[in-house]
Amino acid sequence: MPKSVLWSRDEHTECKHKVLGFYLDGWFPILGSQKRKLLFVDGFAGPGEYEGGEPGSPLIALDSVRKHRDAGGLINVEIVFLFVEQDKRRADHLRQVLKARTDALKTKYHVLDGEFEGTVSKILDHLDEANRRMAPSFFMIDPFGVKGNSMDLIGRIVKNPRSELLISFMYEPIRRFKKEPEWAEHLTALFGTEEWQRVLEMGETEMGKRFLHSLFSKQLKRHGAKYVVPFEIWNGGRHLYTIYFCTGHPKGCNLMKASIWKVEPSGSFELRAYAGQQLRLFGADTEPLARQLKARFGERWIPVGDIDDFVMGDETPFHKGHLRQKTLAKMLREGRLVKEPSDVRGFPVNRGVRVRFR
Repeated sequence: MPKSVLWSRDEHTECKHKVLGFYLDGWFPILGSQKRKLLFVDGFAGPGEYEGGEPGSPLIALDSVRKHRDAGGLINVEIVFLFVEQDKRRADHLRQVLKARTDALKTKYHVLDGEFEGTVSKILDHLDEANRRMAPSFFMIDPFGVKGNSMDLIGRIVKNPRSELLISFMYEPIRRFKKEPEWAEHLTALFGTEEWQRVLEMGETEMGKRFLHSLFSKQLKRHGAKYVVPFEIWNGGRHLYTIYFCTGHPKGCNLMKASIWKVEPSGSFELRAYAGQQLRLFGADTEPLARQLKARFGERWIPVGDIDDFVMGDETPFHKGHLRQKTLAKMLREGRLVKEPSDVRGFPVNRGVRVRFR
């Protein structure tokens, strides 16, 4: 963890923030068209900017709202920002940055001094005592290590089906310190189970790495997340950490995957996702999706809407933008699927179109 108030931004942080920006650019207007109040919570907010003046996650979220409001959107939507920061120097710096940036934003923000776990737990306790539900919410959980972020707290957040979370899973400190006795308590809290200790028998292997990542995904679902989208950030062939997105709605799942695909690799970083096999996210080839569809649906007749549901969900890293022209139309031309009615153009859901893979 940096000791200074500000520090330099690295490429993989820029990559993560691009994903966040793309997603919020879709999330705010979609939810804002349905609800009159939205909540954005940054659990490890930091000072709001980096050494070179680049925006941190608080400013990325605020700028997304500003962009939509400048275009005439979100006018009647109350958006509340909660920025939680444990380091008082950074919290004070964030307050100064926000004061200069949000005067004309017509929104509410609060910088809360304290650690994420205790601060958010108190907020949830207050809502429970008042028998109130949280507004549709987006939680950014981006710690420097593995402390202060428990699976129990995540479970309380995702219990609200209108909550979404973007969680940084810091694999490298887990790999280095998992055998240290003082870390056992933190890792048990992070995973919400002592089952993580099975990795101690696996050594420094790919199997151990995949076990921990799979366990974290399973625990997120056991604690209430309906959809979980993981993606990995790599640098020069080295896995840095994994981001987990949790949502209760397939549209949120699809939007996040589309946001990930918008981020082009630059310099030495790249993004990867897993869907039964390793897959780099970037490139025009949708053949892995074609194989997944054939494996998932076999050769029976399937309504196009069912295929939409599958692609929007978390069983594939692809999204709906990859489906019709890039995959289904290509398979039809190559004779790898048939459809009915055959005279209907394209693959519309509302025309009763079904397909069968060959």
